[in-house]
Amino acid sequence: MKRPEFNVFREMFLDCLCRGTELDPAAAAEKKWADMGEQADRRKILESVNKRLKKEYGVEFDINHRLLSVDGPVESAIIQTFHELSTINIMERINAKIKARMN
Repeated sequence: MKRPEFNVFREMFLDCLCRGTELDPAAAAEKKWADMGEQADRRKILESVNKRLKKEYGVEFDINHRLLSVDGPVESAIIQTFHELSTINIMERINAKIKARMN
């Protein structure tokens, strides 16, 4: 249950966002998250990030309304998504320690 460092996560997020488009990752980070398509399009981006995280690190985050509707640049969506991932990762590590103590 080891999550990637922020810079690796950021690159992964931007790669998933820009895959199949003409967007440059540096320019994409400055665009509005809401301009990345409809909510269903943003969900697909987040699902793509989650799929890679699961494959490469064995971790994932919850795709929720707050992440789908971040009001701000893509960079804000990246930061909030990483925060979500980090929070879940911490909770899982705490739960694993509690379970280990009970055995």
